[in-house]
Amino acid sequence: MPISQDRDTVTGSPLVSQAATLVGVLVGIALPTYLQLEPGKAMAFAVFCLLLAWIVVDGTLAARWRWASRTRRDEAPAIFWRRIGTKLVGLAALFGVVVIACSVFPFFTQSSAVQWIIEAGHTTIPIFIALAGATILYVVVTDLVAEEPDDYLNQVGRVVLMQDFREEDALFALRLLTIKCFFLVLMFSGGMAALSDLADKPAWAFPPLSAAWFEGLLRLAFLLDTVLAAGGYIATFKLFGWHVRATETTALGWLVCLICYEPFFPAISHAFVPYGEGPGWETVIQEGSAVFILWSIATLFCTVIYVWATVAFGPRFSNLTHRGIITSGPYRFIKHPAYVSKNIAWWLFAAPSFIASGLAEGLARAGMLAIVSLIYVMRARAEERMLSRDPAYRDYAESVAAHGLLAMAKRRLASTAPRL
Repeated sequence: MPISQDRDTVTGSPLVSQAATLVGVLVGIALPTYLQLEPGKAMAFAVFCLLLAWIVVDGTLAARWRWASRTRRDEAPAIFWRRIGTKLVGLAALFGVVVIACSVFPFFTQSSAVQWIIEAGHTTIPIFIALAGATILYVVVTDLVAEEPDDYLNQVGRVVLMQDFREEDALFALRLLTIKCFFLVLMFSGGMAALSDLADKPAWAFPPLSAAWFEGLLRLAFLLDTVLAAGGYIATFKLFGWHVRATETTALGWLVCLICYEPFFPAISHAFVPYGEGPGWETVIQEGSAVFILWSIATLFCTVIYVWATVAFGPRFSNLTHRGIITSGPYRFIKHPAYVSKNIAWWLFAAPSFIASGLAEGLARAGMLAIVSLIYVMRARAEERMLSRDPAYRDYAESVAAHGLLAMAKRRLASTAPRL
């Protein structure tokens, strides 16, 4: 198994990692569906299976490397344990902020994920105690192997203890906490709803190439992506090199990202033209026809590319963050395969509905979807600006420009063009 010698990016084979990711998420979805677990437990089980696959395949390798190459620090035990205590104070403070936010803001209090955790809390106290013990052990071990143990967690603890602290680290901690809380609750709630929907209407229960089969596969792809994303927001483990190196700091970067998700996008969409509401595709395309088969396969193909891009991220997936540069999977060919394939799939799926809506309404709804695609272009640009601070991303961008899909297409066209 090839290994990168960068301590921040120790991984195994990208192909093996992607296979483990896919197996982990599929097993995590299939077993609770077969056992007919209620949505909250099913989603928790799915994410647990995914995290286990990541830790076994990539995490253990990275942890062994960090432990074997750790820097010995000549410091008194009292200093070490004082820093551990400060970090635990910082961790407790961040957890307290989460509890307050989940108790105050309607986005959290009304989410199915938070409601399920509250309802299940009295029956899962032993699990929470075990997680607390594992967290303390993790903080100790991570501090031992870290090249620079004075991290943002230590700085948050110093804030609480009213000691001198680095303001940039404290602000980084708040941004990271906001990202993790918002998106984890969003993805977990979405996964619960998707798992419930999958149990009621599984794709494999319908004849192949039927409309129900096609829409069922789209729902399954959405569920895979949601579980993978939820796992990514949990798996920010520094011990395995999956931690967040930097977060987006510009207002524009945050705006163009958050506007794509609930509760922001539905409110904005319904205030103008809801491109997703209107006649269904079946008013234009006949089920079972050649056009239907080609259209559904093209839409599913784009959706598969989108999910493949999330699989390639593995445990490093999250919005508004830099957690290492991904160069495997579809990222070998294009810089933003997820955004490109997702938007093409949306246009393919919505185009029949636009046609059926009539000229004026169809153009208005297509215009709204065009605005959504423009927002994704702005997201891509914002992410590139943030990641370009890392030389590794600049090297990757140059490699894609020289050897990526567009470069190959240009060379192919140049070689086949008639010479005058």
